Amino acid sequence: MNSFTGRGARAGQPASRALRGTCLLLAAACLTLAGCKTTSKGMPEEESQWINPFEPKDFKEAETLLPPLPKDADLIPFSVSGTGDFRFAVDGKSIAVGADNVVRYTVVITSPGGGRNVNYEGMRCDAFERKLYATLPQGATEWVPNRSEDRDTWYRMETRARNAYSATLAKDFFCEGRTVAGKPAQMAADLKAHAPSR
Repeated sequence: MNSFTGRGARAGQPASRALRGTCLLLAAACLTLAGCKTTSKGMPEEESQWINPFEPKDFKEAETLLPPLPKDADLIPFSVSGTGDFRFAVDGKSIAVGADNVVRYTVVITSPGGGRNVNYEGMRCDAFERKLYATLPQGATEWVPNRSEDRDTWYRMETRARNAYSATLAKDFFCEGRTVAGKPAQMAADLKAHAPSR
């Protein structure tokens, strides 16, 4: 019979007892590090408490309620490069941050001829995406919800596109990297502080 005389066992004693203890320690360490589930007959299954910080998080959008219609007195202008004579403004009272970390706001785009596009939109800083919830056509007295086929789609904001107002709002006012820049009141204050002269 083989014998083990090294560290961890008395001389002449079988190796199986010392090796068994070592193997049990290694097995326990492997289970802990790997975050494995272990089940045994008669024992309830235990879920691992290990959390992978790099695992993608599932995004669940909160219910969106349309805000009051914008008033001219509440509009805060902002500059967008490469836009020609178009003017852009955000309704400061419409800015909101949901439990889903979506920044929602009303934007008013005015053409050189005086025509207006009014949108209620959402922005995800973590994904640098935007979404259209509703529009206010010229002369309308209530929001028209977006009922198009892509109404549930989030679109990547393009920084180099012409009239890229949403990307400007994200980079300069609403987002800090991939996180929301702060409370709505602070965002409105930042917009006012950098508003161009009319």
